[in-house]
Amino acid sequence: MASKLFFRIIGITLITSLSLALFPSSVFAAAPVIKQHHFKFFLDPALVSDMSFAKTNLVKYVDDMNFILSKNTVRRLVFNPDSDIILTPTQPQSDQAVPPLPVENFEIWAHAVPTEYSVSYGGYAGVNDNGAGVLAGLKWTRVYDPDRLTSVADVIDYWTQINNMLHELAHVFGAGYGEYYNLANIQDVTGVAPIQNININDPADLFWSDKSDFLTDPLLRNSALGDQVGESFSRSDLLALVRYSNLTAEILNQNYRNAAPVIDFSRINLKIVDINNLPINAAKVDIWSVEGVSPFGTQLMVETFSNMAGELSFSWDGSSANPHNAYDFLRLLKIYKEGYAASVRYISVYDADIARLVDGSDHLDVVVRLEKISSPSNDESVFTDVDLNNFARTAIEKIFKAGVTGGCSSTPLLYCPEQSVTRAQMAIFLERSMKGSGFSPQPARGNVFSDVPADSFGAAWIEQMAAEGITGGCGSGNFCPNAPVTRAQMAVFMLRIKYGPTYSPPDSAGPIFLDVPSDYWASAWIEQFRNQGITSGCGNGNYCPEMSVTRAQMAIFLTKAFDFQ
Repeated sequence: MASKLFFRIIGITLITSLSLALFPSSVFAAAPVIKQHHFKFFLDPALVSDMSFAKTNLVKYVDDMNFILSKNTVRRLVFNPDSDIILTPTQPQSDQAVPPLPVENFEIWAHAVPTEYSVSYGGYAGVNDNGAGVLAGLKWTRVYDPDRLTSVADVIDYWTQINNMLHELAHVFGAGYGEYYNLANIQDVTGVAPIQNININDPADLFWSDKSDFLTDPLLRNSALGDQVGESFSRSDLLALVRYSNLTAEILNQNYRNAAPVIDFSRINLKIVDINNLPINAAKVDIWSVEGVSPFGTQLMVETFSNMAGELSFSWDGSSANPHNAYDFLRLLKIYKEGYAASVRYISVYDADIARLVDGSDHLDVVVRLEKISSPSNDESVFTDVDLNNFARTAIEKIFKAGVTGGCSSTPLLYCPEQSVTRAQMAIFLERSMKGSGFSPQPARGNVFSDVPADSFGAAWIEQMAAEGITGGCGSGNFCPNAPVTRAQMAVFMLRIKYGPTYSPPDSAGPIFLDVPSDYWASAWIEQFRNQGITSGCGNGNYCPEMSVTRAQMAIFLTKAFDFQ
């Protein structure tokens, strides 16, 4: 006779088996283990005139931070207002600690002092010699009652205090080194078409459009100061909106305070395909390093081609062993293939972190799709801002097809036909017209012209023209890169680059244009410009030699001089 215990065991086994069969395994998944950290406020006494008020309301500060943390992290702050508010006129942390730092159960401190300004600001991730992580350098206007914020200005200032603590808290756990916000706005100063900037406020921005989860991350920006919550908003609106990105949350959830795993930076894989995902062979790829701080210095690092499978690999090869810094955390790729529209892609170190920490890959794999260029119909213009009836439309589209220009904007595709051509832009137009769309000059040295540093727009192209003897600058060791090019100057530059630096036109046979007398300094060049059919003047028998060349006029000059079809 079986025992009652035996039947109980059998019964429990059957119930368990049925439960597992009827319910998905996720129902029984273990809840994430919450990781707690003792939290303390170290406040300058000038911020706390009423300790009872501070105790009542700093609890709400911590509750709001924990609410954000609870959305997608396992970190929680444990705070006792009776013992964890320390008034001190001095900095509590040493900002020195012997690694490795503790990764579990370490304390987190916030240190705030009064500000003389009308808004709260500041913060950096500090450390104490006992391993405590410190939300340091906080400058506060006052301690608020978060339940009694009487104006939008109060909401903004209170949330700035919360945001800056959440920002530095993420740094304490090892997230965001190099600062996400340094990628909010980047200027492409390569001088090589197509020009593509980064603008976080542009909904169609190519870099940020696939990173929507970053847009509410306190590491990237303060949501109270953006346009995400409208003109009138409350603390509850911000609590609902703000959330760490998937990357930041993953770093907070793991013990990466001392170091996080990284991809193999010696092998980043790029695949170039058409819109049908078929590989494109022999696509030219230029790769620049781009600094995240003005003036956004660039350096051409790689010039290579895709193989038969449309693939290639390159090394990050930065200036530092760890590229998590604003001077080495961004690469700019420009891809060219005859018959296809040129493409631009930015890759940041955070893309690499997403691949490794969020997606679990040891490598960063990037796919770029190129679109074939189709000839526009008579009722369709390539550039949005070039009217169908624009006098230069055909010439503009010819130099675009030839890869001489990618326009002045790629999203949307604009040409800016009425803008004046600067001397720096002229250098790029002329060199690419003469040598082909695949040509890239040697990196700039920055010592050829006093006003053309190596990281300035078009520097490499300007120095290429100088090396070829096409230009000696504008005088006094300068090039005047931002000065507009006059129609007289353009005649000289274009004929020199076409025929070589030693070329001299025949002597002027006499005035051809009413406004270009025989003794005008460029009269022979302008006459030859006209004799070769490159120009017929500006109208009414004039040439307008001192007038700036527009981008529309430049397209016509280039098309006629270099016979673009």
